[in-house]
Amino acid sequence: MQKEVENGFFMETFQEMVDLLQEINWDESEKDFLTKLLKIAIKIIPEAEYGSIWLIRGALYEAIVGIGYDQDLIKKMVVPFNESYVSLHMDRDLIEVQNILDYNSPETDLYKISKKLHKETNQMVTLISALKNKDSVIGHIYIDSFHVDSFDDYSKKMLRMFSNLASIFLTLKILRDSEKETIETNSNYLSFISHELRTPLTSIIGFAETILNNEDLEKDEMKSIVKKMLFSAKHMNSLLDDISTFNKLNREKRLNLEKLNLKKLLYEVLSMLEPTASPDVEINLNFPVDIPVDIETDETKLNQILVNVIGNAMKYTTEGSINILVGYENHTKHFVIEVKDTGPGIPEDKLKDIFRPFFRVSKDKPGSGLGLAIVKKNLEMLKGSVEVNSKLGEGTTFVIKIPQSISSIVNKC
Repeated sequence: MQKEVENGFFMETFQEMVDLLQEINWDESEKDFLTKLLKIAIKIIPEAEYGSIWLIRGALYEAIVGIGYDQDLIKKMVVPFNESYVSLHMDRDLIEVQNILDYNSPETDLYKISKKLHKETNQMVTLISALKNKDSVIGHIYIDSFHVDSFDDYSKKMLRMFSNLASIFLTLKILRDSEKETIETNSNYLSFISHELRTPLTSIIGFAETILNNEDLEKDEMKSIVKKMLFSAKHMNSLLDDISTFNKLNREKRLNLEKLNLKKLLYEVLSMLEPTASPDVEINLNFPVDIPVDIETDETKLNQILVNVIGNAMKYTTEGSINILVGYENHTKHFVIEVKDTGPGIPEDKLKDIFRPFFRVSKDKPGSGLGLAIVKKNLEMLKGSVEVNSKLGEGTTFVIKIPQSISSIVNKC
């Protein structure tokens, strides 16, 4: 009788898994799907009491879902990946750990927050299973128990099954998003070639024909036309440079890592860009004296990021100010570079598109629409992130987060 009850319970739970797969909504967030999955995992694994799912986000390790734990604390579980226990065991698909807190340094924020999560427990055993996209580890499922010394083999097999299911969802979502982006990029690329590149080329041809068909042009008239031709040629060259840079980023996989002085790099970028700024704009850089200045990263890529973001602020701000504030997050070991302008702002319905290749908010300003796409690509390679907040008539703020050091992350992920 007992066995029949257990079989009925497991069949019911397996049916929940089947239903979950069939009801996948590809527009729902990772968090929503993974929350459903984790709830079923905790239900079907006999020893399981609490659980969490973590994903590797660039250089950070972030708790996406937590079941049984204080949700406010779960939201704060964002730490440098190399401070996590699993960063030392990336070659293992399944790990069982007794008192995982013992493996974290008491000085780390991960230890302090974990201590609050588990403050009422004297013992804990954790089963950890890797989430993968192809051969790359992209996160982990953690299942916790406070009343057993070890998980049995059945439970380990069950957790492997759940991690495989989560991996399939994440991999398919990554592929689907990538395919969608590729189709959009190719379409926009053809449109760009047809329109944006043709415009300066048509101007050059027109000016050249004017010169050839008018033998009596005065010197000043000739000089004026040549200046216009030069402007169009430089504009076209700038567009081609952006295309070349973007295509190169899509092919590049290697980074040239070196130690740099971030403060010095920012001043060099400002020195180069300031002549392009409006004389009615005040430019301020605030780099506090009590934060680090050294960063280990790829100088070329970081330079491209800063030039594009700060350059955009100067291009669109004709009066007011551009404030660049640099901060440092001790708990994540990330620099935070905030670029705030008093420009016209970006319409809310266009904010979601500004990092798409060839997208331009305004056709009135020259450019390829690739600047922010290049920023996004470079930040992905440098394990960083960017957020943007904007309000029409009040300006735009870009917030760039970039790890102080990424060599250990690049070598493991």
